[in-house]
Amino acid sequence: MASWFGDTLGPDPLMVLLVVILLVRFILWSCLGTYMDYRLARRYPDKPKEE
Repeated sequence: MASWFGDTLGPDPLMVLLVVILLVRFILWSCLGTYMDYRLARRYPDKPKEE
């Protein structure tokens, strides 16, 4: 059965796909979190403290 795919010595393609998907998901989640922090900071600016 394995000879059908040429007996590749590299890593399992499904494992590589899983790692790539997780890496892309992490990068997108980080970018989205940073963007939301930026938007919320602009929407609700800190009020200066009055003494």
